[in-house]
Amino acid sequence: MPDETLFSFPPSPSPDLSEWPGSPIGFSNTITRTKGRTAVHNKTVDATPGLLEKLLKSVHDHLNQIVGMEAIYEHDVIIHGIRVRAITNSQHLYDFWADNWYGLEEWSRLTGQPPSPEPRIKVYAILGVTHEQEAAYYSRESNTIVFFNTSYYGQLKSWVLGAVGRILAAEFGIHSIHGACVEANGKGVLYIAPTGTGKSTSSYGLMSYPKTRFHSDDWVYVRYTYTTHDGRRVFVLNSKGSDGSRARGYKVYRWIEDHAKDTGARLRTMTLNNQEMDITLGELDLTQRMEAYAYISEKIFYLRTNLAENYPLAAFEILASKAENIPDVSAGFILKNKATLQNIYHDLKGNQTGDRFHALTGKSDSQLESICARLIAFDNARSMLDMSKVLPSDRVYTNPMEPVKLVAVMLLKRNVDDPNILSHLPIDFFMQSLLIGETPDKKREIAYNAYRAVDDEAERKFMKGLDKNENPASGSTLYKLFTEAESMPASLQEEFELFRVMYYALRTYDLNTTLQRDPTVHDKREAVGRSMAIIARTLAEEPPDIHLSINNYRKYIE
Repeated sequence: MPDETLFSFPPSPSPDLSEWPGSPIGFSNTITRTKGRTAVHNKTVDATPGLLEKLLKSVHDHLNQIVGMEAIYEHDVIIHGIRVRAITNSQHLYDFWADNWYGLEEWSRLTGQPPSPEPRIKVYAILGVTHEQEAAYYSRESNTIVFFNTSYYGQLKSWVLGAVGRILAAEFGIHSIHGACVEANGKGVLYIAPTGTGKSTSSYGLMSYPKTRFHSDDWVYVRYTYTTHDGRRVFVLNSKGSDGSRARGYKVYRWIEDHAKDTGARLRTMTLNNQEMDITLGELDLTQRMEAYAYISEKIFYLRTNLAENYPLAAFEILASKAENIPDVSAGFILKNKATLQNIYHDLKGNQTGDRFHALTGKSDSQLESICARLIAFDNARSMLDMSKVLPSDRVYTNPMEPVKLVAVMLLKRNVDDPNILSHLPIDFFMQSLLIGETPDKKREIAYNAYRAVDDEAERKFMKGLDKNENPASGSTLYKLFTEAESMPASLQEEFELFRVMYYALRTYDLNTTLQRDPTVHDKREAVGRSMAIIARTLAEEPPDIHLSINNYRKYIE
């Protein structure tokens, strides 16, 4: 038994294929040859003269070669107001792309706003290019993404989100965040976390409370707003001072701080529903705290199928959805995960309503167990999930321009060696946690966001230099060194200026999701329930200063 493969994927019918059908489950199940980031991934195309032109020549030469012989798909979508065009000869990528985002007509119908006439970003995802290696490329200057010979949608989605995020930050001061969001009683909580620390669990777990609405599972757009003296809520696109100085996008926040007395300065602003207007700086009430509003990104969520482990009722919709990389499982896997599968099985059997329930649970116990096992076996198995079919539609945000007011952000971690459970974070610790971005396996990931369309090598080199000089005993903390640095990659300036603004707009907390080590907790479900109780009370009360440990947190939720 120990040598038995716990799960596996059907082999490709041909070594040249990038995608092929997997064992049937759900609406469809596509297996992709690459199931993660491509070995070759270059986000600094602009640094090599002529490289982008060479890549695009390979794209167009291949498309011209296959025209009339293979299907070529072209589809434009709107991602938080930015029009993006994808061109691909992959049926799988096209299907997921069209499902994932709002099309032009959908965007206009839901928001009442016309799409821009031309795409800002172009994405080429081309299979079968024999003289190109399996690779991904990004040009910031031209807002162009090129993928060769890979069908894994997760990387395509993440690079597109990164490219959109750079435009939104530079031109609009909008913060693109790899995080999740839920609303409770009109208040939004934003979770930022590395994989495996409870981001999805916290999102879906909070939905068991009344008066909650599901917002986002993976990616959130945040607008930081000012109030005007006459009560309007606006965010600033660009500014021009009486001294001739200007600022745009993410740079306007510090500019306004530095020019607060220049009441005649001209500001180009936008309301929460995208109505632009010109005002003076004097019209802003700078005595009022800034506020943050979150917006959804996806129409249909690209989610891990192992969501079924902590939210079993989602299995019904997952099994009616398009899927990517759901494996086959062995008897050894089922035996090893017997207790987890029995919990899922119990919840499914306990839901005695609906045709989907009877179609699923009408199967034999062993069949149902195998189906559930396949959903949780591979961490990167995904499906396109319509949350408005999992939850009542009125409990799900579906309009991409409907904002939720955020009141708190929680940095989640899972550190069994740390006795602290919940703490309010001062700015140095909040920013330092994001700068380090350490995942549970001790991997560095700035802001827990591998999606960022940045020069990873330049950022790592800069951060390594700060690490060498950090000396907490002398007061030279990582964040202090960061703020004093004379030069740094522009992408870091952009990201952490927006996080600085976030700190002053929200309550900031550190939450350690390790309550299973409490001897009074009997199982994982009880641990999750207690964490949800902590989140719910914190969201309701917004305590400005709190510190809970494994020894005293129970009084907080009693």
